[in-house]
Amino acid sequence: MPKILSILTTNLKKSLYFEDYVLTTRLSVEDVCKRLADNIEPKRTNRFSISFDNSTKPYEGEIKENRFRISRIINYRNSFLPVIEGEILRSAGKTHIHIRMKLAAIVIVFICLWLWVVGFPCIEILLKELLNIRQILQSGLAGFSPMNLIPFGMLIFMYLMVYFGFKTESRKSKKFLAALLEGEEVNNEGLFFKD
Repeated sequence: MPKILSILTTNLKKSLYFEDYVLTTRLSVEDVCKRLADNIEPKRTNRFSISFDNSTKPYEGEIKENRFRISRIINYRNSFLPVIEGEILRSAGKTHIHIRMKLAAIVIVFICLWLWVVGFPCIEILLKELLNIRQILQSGLAGFSPMNLIPFGMLIFMYLMVYFGFKTESRKSKKFLAALLEGEEVNNEGLFFKD
């Protein structure tokens, strides 16, 4: 049973809008912090403009002690850009960087509102159709209205838009951070990271 639960959890994480993993490196905590600091500039409030940004560093954000909160600097719009939070700890002769990537809070609020507005019609249509299942089976497609599929299409569209917008950027950041920190992704189960 635990193996099945682990497989389900892993697959669920791959299909949702967050990443939670640990990089292990031979670098010291100080070296990791220095490498991150060399690639992070302070966050600006209005980064996107008509002209291209002249940033020399790939990320913006901050590092405080052994924690960081950053996001990638891009020259295009992507509301689903991951916010990357990390904690750097030393254990058993190795440095572990616990990394969490998630959507910005305002984006999560927007998605919840979208689900609320589009989800209720979907539930209403499903309940209506389930209550009339006998009539639908007898009449075939004669009682079916393609308009009923529009809310479901809207849900699928939103899921795919957020998924590809987030996962494309999170893959780029995972690759960059692993190369920068000379890290290897390890299973974070059983490690000492707690909220």
